[in-house]
Amino acid sequence: MESRALMTLGGLSIADLTALLMMGLTLITTVASILLWLSTRHSVHLLVTQVQHQRSDSYTDAKRQIIDSHRDIFFGLLNIPTLLENFTQANGLDARAWELHKISAFLINQVMLGYLHFRSGIIDAVHFEGFKRDACDVFSYRTVRSHWEEVKFSHTEEFRCFVESELIPLPIENDETPDPI
Repeated sequence: MESRALMTLGGLSIADLTALLMMGLTLITTVASILLWLSTRHSVHLLVTQVQHQRSDSYTDAKRQIIDSHRDIFFGLLNIPTLLENFTQANGLDARAWELHKISAFLINQVMLGYLHFRSGIIDAVHFEGFKRDACDVFSYRTVRSHWEEVKFSHTEEFRCFVESELIPLPIENDETPDPI
């Protein structure tokens, strides 16, 4: 009878106690596995977000470097009048019109860089609203709007939609007043 009492504890046999212990360990292992899965999933999501942000930053930085080098070339030409004269004459360009064309291109590119910084999370929404006000001013210039019409399809559809839906004011009347550039 004593051996029978040793075989049970609280009315449960050793086999029942072993099964309960295995069930408890299985439950703990399952919960730990789920928590590990959730943690891993979160880590992978963070990693993917970082890679996307890094890719956006690289793209924006590459665009900025290209724009900066174009601007350096342009200002180099402007600072050497004989070179500017030779360049415009060789290409059959009016120097003043070419200068306005290039300034308009640089202003559009600056707006594009600001937009890319916003899309990649470098500029937050609060600061972007101020940027948009400034960008609206840029697109109020007739030379910028004219240049935009020439180049808008070379930009991404997303940027085109942003410019045309949020930045471009009502059409300007055909007056002959010069641009305030």
